[in-house]
Amino acid sequence: MNEFLQAFVSLLAITNPIIAAPMFLGIVAGMPVAARRRAAGQAAMAVLAILAGAAIGGRYILELFGISLDAFRTAGGLVIILVGLDMLRGSPSGIQRDEASPEDAEDRIVVPFAMPLIAGPGAITTAITLSVAYPSRLYLPVIALFASVATAAVLWATLRLALVRQRLATPRVERIFTRFMGLILVAIGFQIGMLGIRDFFGLGGA
Repeated sequence: MNEFLQAFVSLLAITNPIIAAPMFLGIVAGMPVAARRRAAGQAAMAVLAILAGAAIGGRYILELFGISLDAFRTAGGLVIILVGLDMLRGSPSGIQRDEASPEDAEDRIVVPFAMPLIAGPGAITTAITLSVAYPSRLYLPVIALFASVATAAVLWATLRLALVRQRLATPRVERIFTRFMGLILVAIGFQIGMLGIRDFFGLGGA
């Protein structure tokens, strides 16, 4: 349970649904109510597919390029730290942004909203890092997958709530939430990175 909570908080912090809510409201502005609700579900499903795909296939990609799990865990922890530091400054990380946006609203639900704004390089790296940081005896990275499902569920709930109460996602709430989750990310990234360094150099105690 502790591992799941840590994995869930990591993904939730880096995807940051509250920050994404205003952009979602802008994308769906002018759409019928039913279409807006459907768009919230589409966004959540797209994010789930991206994160789950990264968690499942990430290990095999590392093996393909000959990258050790411990080395990637260390690098992934560093990425999480950098994203958290950006968020502590009060702004979303630069690696989560995409300047090019399709004109069609339904296309923008997937690109750039679901990816890379929500499930961008930082979130994908986090999902892969979690899949190797919390291995399972099963063939699937269970903890990373459960964390991806929970993150997508929170995103869906946040977007639906934002549709009902559009004033929820105020600038003050965004700033407070961004800085708080940034601090959490820095701590989690540091812990994951240090564990990777320890295991890479074989420094783990008996």
